Amino acid sequence: MSGTANPQIGAVVPTSAQWTWDLTGVAPVVKSYPTTNGPTKSGLAPADLANYLQMTLQQYSNPPVPVSDAVLTQWIRWAEDDIENETNVRLCQTWIAAPPARNNTETQLLKLGTTNAYQQLGVDYDFSEAAYDFFFERAKDEGWLYQRLRWRPVKGVDLVDPAGIINPQNFTGTKNVAFIYPLLNEFFRLPQSWLVEDQNRGLVRMVPAVSVQMLPLVAMQLAFMGFAQSVPGGLWFQYTAGLTANDYDSSWSFMRQLVLAKAGATALIAVQTSLNMGVLETMTQADGLALRTKYGERGPFYATIRNLQEEAKRLTNRAKQMAGGIHIGML
Repeated sequence: MSGTANPQIGAVVPTSAQWTWDLTGVAPVVKSYPTTNGPTKSGLAPADLANYLQMTLQQYSNPPVPVSDAVLTQWIRWAEDDIENETNVRLCQTWIAAPPARNNTETQLLKLGTTNAYQQLGVDYDFSEAAYDFFFERAKDEGWLYQRLRWRPVKGVDLVDPAGIINPQNFTGTKNVAFIYPLLNEFFRLPQSWLVEDQNRGLVRMVPAVSVQMLPLVAMQLAFMGFAQSVPGGLWFQYTAGLTANDYDSSWSFMRQLVLAKAGATALIAVQTSLNMGVLETMTQADGLALRTKYGERGPFYATIRNLQEEAKRLTNRAKQMAGGIHIGML
């Protein structure tokens, strides 16, 4: 079960962060994302938000002060992060390590092509997540071992970059799958040729591409050694997930509308507090010395904000269906 003993493992897996990082400070900071090499994951800019709302976003002081591009960009980024956490769809290509290799031994056993003794955030990967639990029930009878990954869609970088060269050793979004038995710190790494992916739904199935007699009995070994039907943290996945520039021009194009709907609601909620419009009632004394103005309790943009929130809800459900598939239940 050792990662160095299996001839099917093949070449070193190259690891490379997809985001552009600034590593000069105390902590790594993201400078840009790969969709358009800009400050937002979806590639949207402040002008896109203003065009979507068909209005100038400004604080209604005297004189009015336009909302800065930095603030508009932050509102877009908040919307993007909210969408990712709600739908499990990453809005740009992302290298995900679950978990990152923590020392030189793990790096060598996993055949990672990093120059460091471990996987370094901002150099080798962009996003870390917990390891996955191994369940024996998923690997017996005719089920083939399968795993639903947390982030979607799972796509290989080489195959979605029109300017890139397709690498036959790097044709899957799942770049590395390893079994680890925690008590022994032993690894068995699966060849990419064994992996069958449903990209949009993040479903990875493992079908041996060799004779059955040569198949390592990983499932049985883990079950026997652990005296259990599962091994917590027994599966390590390292993969690339997220929408590409091409996705935004095809079946996932509605995701930018979803970002704009969420960011637009945030923007209108923020600016309406200074807006002297939407007056329900105005009273002025005859001598002109007193003026009373009454506004709606929910603000002048309430109806528009509600419509944006409803649109965001509709598009969120659509994203969840595309990333999760149709669920059928029975009693």
